[in-house]
Amino acid sequence: MKHDEELMMEYTVGNQTALEEIFQRYKKAMFNYALRLLNNRADAEDVVGEVFFVVTSQKYSYQPGAKFSTWLYTIAHNVCIDRIRKRRRIVFIWSKYDKDSPEYTQWDIPDTKNLPDTDAEKKDTAYHVKKAISRLPFAQKEALILKEYHNLRYEEISKVLHCSKAKVKILIFRARERLKKKLLPLIEEVR
Repeated sequence: MKHDEELMMEYTVGNQTALEEIFQRYKKAMFNYALRLLNNRADAEDVVGEVFFVVTSQKYSYQPGAKFSTWLYTIAHNVCIDRIRKRRRIVFIWSKYDKDSPEYTQWDIPDTKNLPDTDAEKKDTAYHVKKAISRLPFAQKEALILKEYHNLRYEEISKVLHCSKAKVKILIFRARERLKKKLLPLIEEVR
C-alpha cells in the first residue's frame, strides 16, 4: 500500500487513480471533521466536495516531504471557516435559536421509535457530549476534535490551526476542563 505522499506526487504527474485512492482514504474523515465543526450534514457533505476540489485545483501547491494529512486538514479547516463566515449571514429555516447559546444550531428532530433502555441512555449521553462540544469556543472545539476524533498529533494540529504547539495544548486542556464542568452532572448521574 502506497503512502499518501506518494499518491499525491503520482496525482500531480497525471495519475487519476491516485486521487481516487486518496479520496477513498479520506472522504469519511473529512466528512466527520466537518460535521463535528459545523453540526450540519448538508454543509459537511459540501465541505468534502470543496476540500477535494481544492486538492485538484491546488495540487501543485503540495510540497513533497510535507505530511499529506496535515495539508488536507488545513484545507478542510479553511473551507469550514469560510462556511462559518457565510453562515453568519444566513439564517436557515431548519434551525432553531437556543436560548443558552448566541448561535444558531442545527435542529435535531428527535427519533420517536422505541429504543431499549441501554441504547436510549447511550444516545442521551452522546447527545449531551455532542451538545457540550458544540458549545465550546470554536478554537477549543476544533483543536479537541482534531486530537480526539482524528488522532492528529499536537504538531500536526498546530500546523492546521496556524499556531504554536503550546497554544494547541492550552486549547485542548481548556476544552477538556470546560467539558468536565458541563458534563459533571451527567457523570455523577451515571455513578
